[in-house]
Amino acid sequence: MTTVKPFRIYNSEHSNLPTKIIGGKASGIRDWDNIKYSVFLEYHKQLFGEYWIEDEIKLGKDIEDYSNKLSEAERKVFNYSTGTLNWLDSIASDVVPILNLIITDPSIRSVLELISSFEGLHNRSYQYLTATMLDNQQKVEAFNEIREFPLLVKRNEIIISKLQTMVETISDYVLAKKEVDEKLLQAIFEGLLAYQSLEGLYFAGGFVYFHSLARDNKMIESNSLINMIRTDENQHSEIFGLIIQILMAEFPELNTKENMEYAMNFYRQCVQAEKDWSTFLFKDIDTLSIKEYHNYVEYLANVICRNAGMNEPYPENQELKSKWISTYGSKKRDGSDSDQIVSRTDFLQANTTNYAHESGEDFDL
Repeated sequence: MTTVKPFRIYNSEHSNLPTKIIGGKASGIRDWDNIKYSVFLEYHKQLFGEYWIEDEIKLGKDIEDYSNKLSEAERKVFNYSTGTLNWLDSIASDVVPILNLIITDPSIRSVLELISSFEGLHNRSYQYLTATMLDNQQKVEAFNEIREFPLLVKRNEIIISKLQTMVETISDYVLAKKEVDEKLLQAIFEGLLAYQSLEGLYFAGGFVYFHSLARDNKMIESNSLINMIRTDENQHSEIFGLIIQILMAEFPELNTKENMEYAMNFYRQCVQAEKDWSTFLFKDIDTLSIKEYHNYVEYLANVICRNAGMNEPYPENQELKSKWISTYGSKKRDGSDSDQIVSRTDFLQANTTNYAHESGEDFDL
């Protein structure tokens, strides 16, 4: 096995073309005409094209809506939702740079660097939303209060524990110059699944409340800002799905029946925790049906699994039934609104990979 060396900005002994995503060999020089997975040049360009800043969106009308149109329950959920999203984006901002310490493909590192910067922008954006509506003391209280809800703490801990294990394992291996082995790969695999849940399930689900307010002609500009974030996060989720596919292709020892069963059970656990939290969160909200939301969460779990080339945990939930989520959850670019969540065809082959549970054989990317 290859030794995990501390991050090197340049290695003269190796080619510019990387050999593997982890534990591979590469000079560190970005030769974008000579990268292993050309799709990451496409993503690098797309990410640069999405840059924006939060105060491009003016919230004057929303300040009036917050005070005059929203019920007390709606104001609370608005505050809790921005605080919850900020909590998760704070985690994302720290996890991605640590992951980059172990990745030896420079083109993927470059894409992840941009993703990390976007997560910092999203942090500011949630704060911008809440601080515009509340005074500083109210904002601090709202952001702190969410840390005390048992159902939310339980939901977040499912992914935080896996992400923390991945971060600690990567740090340990890099500092101690250990070899890439099953323990490291398994921690990264499980951590990436958790990150996909953060991006494609908890983030994407958390945006729906803002869409429901916009559908009711409330907080329109807040929803516009959320949709700018949503476009970013959908893209991030798609990218991490491809990273999982690459990891499984380059390290076939991860392609086991046990890992596929683990992934399905993990995502079902995340979905159930989201359902439990949302039942509590939306209990007094008229703009959003809890049953409809629960159906959407299952749909999101299927999307992130398809993006990662895995079977779907809810095969009966193939289509987005709540079309209004797409209508109010997209931002127009160049006269079109093409930002609804889609699953990207597996770039390593022409169709979605399915694990052969019956035979027990490894699925082949």
